[in-house]
Amino acid sequence: MIRVAKLEDVSDILELGQKLLSNFDKTYDIANYIKNDNYIAIISEEKKINAFLLISENASSYELEAIYVIDKYRHQGIASNLIKYFLTNYYDKQKDIFLEVRSDNTEAIKLYQKFGFEIINTRPKYYQNKDAYVMKRVEYMKDVNILSIETSCDETSIAIVKNGVEVVALTILTQMDTHANFGGVVPEIASRMHTENITMVLEETLNKAHMKVSDVDAIAVTYAPGLLGSLLVGIEFAKVLSYVYDKPLIKVNHLVGHIYANKIGDHLKFPCLALIISGGHTELVKMTGDYEFEMLGETQDDAIGEAFDKVARVIGLPYPGGPNIEKLAREGEDTYKLPNVLNDGSYNFSYSGLKSSVINLVNKERQKGNEINKADLACSFQTTAVKELTQKLDLALKETGIKNVIIAGGVSANKYLRGKVKEVCDKFDAELTLPEFIYCTDNAAMIGAAAYPLYLKEDFADLDLNAKSTSNIC
Repeated sequence: MIRVAKLEDVSDILELGQKLLSNFDKTYDIANYIKNDNYIAIISEEKKINAFLLISENASSYELEAIYVIDKYRHQGIASNLIKYFLTNYYDKQKDIFLEVRSDNTEAIKLYQKFGFEIINTRPKYYQNKDAYVMKRVEYMKDVNILSIETSCDETSIAIVKNGVEVVALTILTQMDTHANFGGVVPEIASRMHTENITMVLEETLNKAHMKVSDVDAIAVTYAPGLLGSLLVGIEFAKVLSYVYDKPLIKVNHLVGHIYANKIGDHLKFPCLALIISGGHTELVKMTGDYEFEMLGETQDDAIGEAFDKVARVIGLPYPGGPNIEKLAREGEDTYKLPNVLNDGSYNFSYSGLKSSVINLVNKERQKGNEINKADLACSFQTTAVKELTQKLDLALKETGIKNVIIAGGVSANKYLRGKVKEVCDKFDAELTLPEFIYCTDNAAMIGAAAYPLYLKEDFADLDLNAKSTSNIC
């Protein structure tokens, strides 16, 4: 786990530093560095620090002062990851970066050259009898443009995303009107429409960006979870582009994409709690760094989005049900008593019982000849459904002490839900990050954002990549 050092890490950093430099504790006042917001990144495992990066900052430049990895973890790319973490999340491109390195430390020199550093001066006998090279980063890291494809359900979407945070172009072609005629998504129709439209969507995206496929650095695609036929259309299309244009292929989990939608225009703050809420998933995940996930809780049956859609259908609202429930709920009051099903002290969720309670209530009232107040029932259902989410989030914030929360997935567009989650975060003085509404539902921009950390790690897929209809985030 890469994170920024805290005051309680000072003794461990000094202990490692002594192995790097015998008078490290006299050379560097680590506590003062941390208090003055100088950058110290560390990698810890089981509460033991095994690597650190020390960078000081002034008004016009940075200086990379020290980097150390214990012997056990060397030659595993850790030093590179520390530098990438700084450049990706904290680096101000308007400032220069300098460093000094022993002239005979060829391994370190090659590492720094990989990140655009060049030797600009030599200091004779700087390290006792060894010269020191002064290096400066003279070449900014090349912008990385990733062409990303999302076809996991009924949206054909392609985007070009720069450096994981900037959407250069995005096209989303929805099939919603077609599937509304059937009251939900028909898988066979969805995959056929993807096949018919995907080339057109690519052309439109490239035109918006004023780019060609040959201009991008990689091809990313959703491979799981989703409708198998729909996923296969996107995957095969991505594999063809990767092969023809000789671009790396990156596979992205759809749920991870929803999380990284929060990184568009910003960066994720770790550690954080991610609440993934969509038509097929309800999960509470702890993240300690990029692609470092720990599942805290998940639905034991129906997902919250699925419950919204089914309840909407029962009370006669058109597809898609979620937005229509939310709209109608504004006109009603919480008058119907519905069960809070899984109030068991765990982080897990359950919506099957709540959905069944609404169905049974509607059927019983109709048998009695009574009229259902649809607005009140919509309000009661939404209130109860969201309450289960906020109860679990409240418990997680209390027990983990984490101060950063993100919500992700199609249901995160629900404004009532956003307000209630914000109330819980305010209670614990936690920061809430919300995706823009356009990035809540399925889109390719979130896939491009999630692909960027994988690109930096050179975590590429082979051309035998296949689709998976089900997949957990962890």
